[in-house]
Amino acid sequence: MPEEKLSLAKEQQKTKPQIEDAICELLDAGRAENALAFVAYLRENKLTPRWASTNAWVVKYKGKVLVSIRIGLQEGGAVSYGLESGSWHIGHWWHDFFKLNEDLSIEFEDATAYDEFKQFIWANVQLCKNCMCCAPGHDRAFFGKQFKSICNYRIENPNAIALEYTKKLLEFKKKATLAYLK
Repeated sequence: MPEEKLSLAKEQQKTKPQIEDAICELLDAGRAENALAFVAYLRENKLTPRWASTNAWVVKYKGKVLVSIRIGLQEGGAVSYGLESGSWHIGHWWHDFFKLNEDLSIEFEDATAYDEFKQFIWANVQLCKNCMCCAPGHDRAFFGKQFKSICNYRIENPNAIALEYTKKLLEFKKKATLAYLK
């Protein structure tokens, strides 16, 4: 009797692949370079990506999810999580104690850098695409600007600048988590 081929979901559920392997297999050289650099940063800072579902990994700190990393692929004609095949994103998770407001301004060397950061955040707020359980989206404010029917905040195919902003945001979220847990 021939061995039955497992679906990608079942195969990954069984093997729980390392994110680096999926990055090298599914992303082109430019995207892979940025993704691998980000994963290396996470590991250097003891933020280990753990497999969560098909081509998706979560990064936790003190038991709280900080970000998820997803790699898009087409399986059976469906695009995963609104991503095109060969794309990836960093999705930021928001707990009630992650209040993004003027308090974060102290993390920046000057007002111009802080304003550029806010503009970056606003540009990466994602409208709900009905791709997951959040449909029809949530209303949320980021740095004083109100957004309607958003999925969340995620960065698709981040470049080096986007990764630097993401690192700054991760440091803020770690501090907020520690303060919340005290």
